[in-house]
Amino acid sequence: MDHSEDFENGKLFPMIVRYSVPAAISLLITAIYNIVDRIFVGNYCGTSALAGLSVCFPLSFLMMAVGLNCSAGGATLFSLFRGRGEKKDMSRSFGNSYLMVVVLELLLSAILLLFAEPILMLFGATDTCYTYALAYYRIVAVGCVFQGISQVCCDFVRVSGKPVLGMCVTSIGAVTNIILDFLFVAVLDMGVEGAALATVAGQFLSAVFGSVLIFSGRTLVVIERQIFRIRKELAGKILSCGFAFFISQIAMGLISLVYNGQLGKYGGDTAISVYAVVSSVMTFVIMPASGISQGIQPILGNNYGAGKYHRVMKTMWKASALSVGITCVIWAGVMLFSRELILVFGGGEDMLAIGVSGLRINFIITPALGFIMLATTFFQSLGKPLPSIIITALRQIVFLIPFIYLLPLVLGINGIFWAQPISDALALLLSLWLTLREQKNMYR
Repeated sequence: MDHSEDFENGKLFPMIVRYSVPAAISLLITAIYNIVDRIFVGNYCGTSALAGLSVCFPLSFLMMAVGLNCSAGGATLFSLFRGRGEKKDMSRSFGNSYLMVVVLELLLSAILLLFAEPILMLFGATDTCYTYALAYYRIVAVGCVFQGISQVCCDFVRVSGKPVLGMCVTSIGAVTNIILDFLFVAVLDMGVEGAALATVAGQFLSAVFGSVLIFSGRTLVVIERQIFRIRKELAGKILSCGFAFFISQIAMGLISLVYNGQLGKYGGDTAISVYAVVSSVMTFVIMPASGISQGIQPILGNNYGAGKYHRVMKTMWKASALSVGITCVIWAGVMLFSRELILVFGGGEDMLAIGVSGLRINFIITPALGFIMLATTFFQSLGKPLPSIIITALRQIVFLIPFIYLLPLVLGINGIFWAQPISDALALLLSLWLTLREQKNMYR
């Protein structure tokens, strides 16, 4: 089948579902790396150990930021080149993305290991959780390159028209992580070190499997030595198109740092552990929206490259309706079963006292994310990263961080949880305006 022809002429809604479901499962599996660690550590190692993992949460965002900058940027150009019929540049976009992610992730590992102590202090480690945080941090920092390679391979397999295989790239690592978490933490009592080793082992297997798929010729990438030669113009475009995702992940890491500092100030390790639960649940709630946004990326890129602008907008609005609808259903479950969700992470009465209200407040406007996330991917898929960067930076930095500091002065610890929904409401208005303006420009 000519998948490019399918993108440009196939029925949109079935195509959106076909590409979004594997992407959502793939993202869910990626999230499991950290969440499974937290569940096992929270139940077998105690609150301080769970707080130690929560302190390390920005580390995962740093690793994903570098990986997504290369993978999302390269995959975007791959789809645009494919729509234009530029086959050589399709393969070059992979070669440059793969080489760049290896170099950048290795550099990140070196920096993280050299400056472990000051970085953990910056992340908000307390005296009681520092030992746990350092043990987990040192092992996970070694796995940066495996995380990056698996992301690049997953994205390029998916945009080659094989979304299920792309999902399998991360699935093999997640299954490994879960099995080893049980073995290392629950059976062998290896604590946070066992959880970290399980995570890195899973990332390694994902990277190996994804590389085998692409280098063995199972995608549209044609492997030749010349595609791994860095081309300055192409590399610049990759980094530019993926920069919105880089900013998003860096911002999430920064926000985790700010949250940990403020929650530690107002509620100690218990409040930091509550945030570990809130951020983990948020990962699951927005997973369908994330999956749909990744799923429509090759559809948008191919049609925009082919000049089919009305089809681009039809894809955007159909996907938005699906994304918001599914997010609403999951959101309702979170609001109804907040207490039970906290108990899953080993929370006691102290965590429940803060966590139930905090979870509900934080998620009060979450269905709006079903559109905001698609708007960010929409502009990135068109090769226009600036609006995506603006939406991301305003929502996750300019709006959110001041609210995290100011609202608790008036509302106490609950003010910290109110910061996110207020920022999301402002970002929703901005996203709608930018999307409608782009539609007007395309139709013109």
